[in-house]
Amino acid sequence: MKRYLTLLLAAIGAFTILKFFYDTYRLQKDATGYLASCEKVKVGMTLEEAKKIMGDYNYYERANRSEIWTFYNNEKTKQYFLTYPAPFAASEGTWIHFDPETQLVIGVTCGEK
Repeated sequence: MKRYLTLLLAAIGAFTILKFFYDTYRLQKDATGYLASCEKVKVGMTLEEAKKIMGDYNYYERANRSEIWTFYNNEKTKQYFLTYPAPFAASEGTWIHFDPETQLVIGVTCGEK
């Protein structure tokens, strides 16, 4: 009985480790794709055009490809942007800044530039 329990726990551990590495690989692949797509997004595009270039219409289904709408208050100026995951060890990911009223892209940050 102990032997079966040990084998079961070893199998669960191996599965967990493999899933972790697969998820990490997938996140890196997605982040690298976002970084490459970001270069094609230009100031003045509509937000929908930018999202089409970036891809990722299933952002609700996959945590690794999540699109986050956020804003922050900086000296009473609210800034709105979409943010995408950063590649491993990068200090900054991909951000697409937009005007919420016109839905136009007003700035693009593609990684550590």
